[in-house]
Amino acid sequence: MIRSYKTIKISIIEKEFIRDSEKFQKTVLVQFFGANQAQIGTKEYAFIDSAALKNIFQSKHVNLDQLYITPENFPEAESTENLIHLPCFSAENTFFNFEEKEFNFSKYFLENKNTLKFNYSLFSAKEISFYGTAFKTPEVDFEYCLFNAEKTNFAKTRFHSGNLSFKNAIFTQGIKDFADMHLGRGFLNLQNVEFTGGEVNFTGANFNSGRTSFKITRFGNGKVDFSRVKFGKDETSFEQTEFGNGDVSFRSAEFKNGKVNFTSAKFGTGEKSFVGTNFGNGSIVFKNTEFGNGKTSFRTADFGEGTIDFHFASFGKCDLVFDNATFKDGDIDFKASNFGEGKVSFRRTKFGNGDLIFEGVTFKGNFLISDSELGNGEFNFEETDFREADITIHNVDFGIGKVSFFKSKLRKLSLNNSQLNNYFDLRVMECQYLDLSNTVVKDILDINPVEFLSNISELNISGMRLLGRLYLDWHESSVKELIYNQKTPTRSKKEQFRILKENYSVTGQYSYEDEAYVEFKRTEALALLEDHNHKNPKLKLWHYLQYSFKWLVFDKMGKFATDPMRVLTTMVITYFLFSFAYILLGKFGHAHIISSLFPETDPRILSNVDRSFYHSIVTFLTIGYGDYYPNGVIRWLSGIEGFVGLFEMSYFTVAFVRKILR
Repeated sequence: MIRSYKTIKISIIEKEFIRDSEKFQKTVLVQFFGANQAQIGTKEYAFIDSAALKNIFQSKHVNLDQLYITPENFPEAESTENLIHLPCFSAENTFFNFEEKEFNFSKYFLENKNTLKFNYSLFSAKEISFYGTAFKTPEVDFEYCLFNAEKTNFAKTRFHSGNLSFKNAIFTQGIKDFADMHLGRGFLNLQNVEFTGGEVNFTGANFNSGRTSFKITRFGNGKVDFSRVKFGKDETSFEQTEFGNGDVSFRSAEFKNGKVNFTSAKFGTGEKSFVGTNFGNGSIVFKNTEFGNGKTSFRTADFGEGTIDFHFASFGKCDLVFDNATFKDGDIDFKASNFGEGKVSFRRTKFGNGDLIFEGVTFKGNFLISDSELGNGEFNFEETDFREADITIHNVDFGIGKVSFFKSKLRKLSLNNSQLNNYFDLRVMECQYLDLSNTVVKDILDINPVEFLSNISELNISGMRLLGRLYLDWHESSVKELIYNQKTPTRSKKEQFRILKENYSVTGQYSYEDEAYVEFKRTEALALLEDHNHKNPKLKLWHYLQYSFKWLVFDKMGKFATDPMRVLTTMVITYFLFSFAYILLGKFGHAHIISSLFPETDPRILSNVDRSFYHSIVTFLTIGYGDYYPNGVIRWLSGIEGFVGLFEMSYFTVAFVRKILR
């Protein structure tokens, strides 16, 4: 079979041509030449003149097999409003060589009882037209045909019943128009067809209820348009199909309930549109499909109730859009897919009760799911590689299925304003920024890996409504640093520490609760200072004095009553400070600690140092033996020490009892 040629040479030779039992006096020798003028093949056909061909068309059986037909010998159809009826027709292995003229076969109604064959025929014309041709036959075969024209027109052809096959056919150039083609219940077979170049148009075609196959078909770089096509109820296959670099449109196409198979298909750099496509309720397979670099849109598509398999699919440097798409109860599997670089968008998407699987996906860009609803299925985002991508899941209702980002590597993960109704596994391997702000948590939120160390650089839980439980290791996850690293207001940090404090209390992690409580009180004091300075900047000095006093008394002395050992240490330091003050005042000032029992010359009198330490401990602990009493300035200092000692002992009691009760 001649697959393509650049030029031909026609020779009519005086050689008898035998077709079955029929003899023709002359033979047409056709020599085919390639682009470099090298001969690539020869073919012989029967020569027939116009009168003989006209007689054939007037017979009951029109047999054009192996004939060489030109405009000069092809009978023109008489003008008529009705189609010309041919009850039995065959044109197998025929050469229709019309060169720069139109080959028009649009006025015929072919009604074969057996298979109607154009197999291995060559069509060469400026335009090849079967426009509106009607076929009523068990099967129509254009297998291994070669169509060489600026336009090949099968628009509005009608195949009332039976199969239609273009298997292994070649369309060398120009426009291929199959718009509004109508099939019966048969099998449409375009396997291994080669649409070399130009636009391929199936707009509005109706493939009825049969099986459809474009398996291993190769489209050129022109636009491929299946808009508004109604595919059959049986399987539709584009397996291993190559769509070239032109735009590809399945806009508003309808696949009914049969399997839709794009396994290992390859798309080029053009845009891919599945906008408004109805995939029916059968399974949908894009497994191992290469979508190229052009934008791919499934906006408003209806995926029905079957499973949707994008397993191992790859997308190039392009946007992938699923906005307003509807998924029902079938599983959606993007496992191990490569989303390439660009934007992935699931805005206002409705998911059913099937599982949504992104396990092992890799991507560079922005991934968005917003204003969407998930059903009862699992949301699996485990072991993904999004180290150069941002995932934003905004205002999403996750239903009741498990949600897992286990061992994922992410640059940014934001669940802002979403409802986390179920178990959320956020034990990520790596994440620069984890945003859980303004979420509503109703179940368990787990950010506490055990078998590996989670590397999270920044965490935001401001505005979270924690109705469930949050598992987050304070030390292993460096929670304090995560919150302080945020570029958020101090008031927001305060609120986050409060949420953590209450959560650790509920989960019985009291040491973590204490640490969260300390940071909560610290940020609360700092936020109050910032508010006061903003409202009344003239009193900044007074505000800082108040803040410093609170910082010293409540924070440094005992960490807001969470650390009894620190209070005890503060008590010891306070005791020594007052003791040394008494020593210095007794030596250099006009103040003394006087014994009420013995005169100053009595050997039982304590030295200045001893009586300073003794008086200090008695005063600090408010024992008040009275054997030594202060004089001068030490009186006032002793009163202060007594108050401070009483305060610090009370402070220690509160902190100690708080620890013991836990």
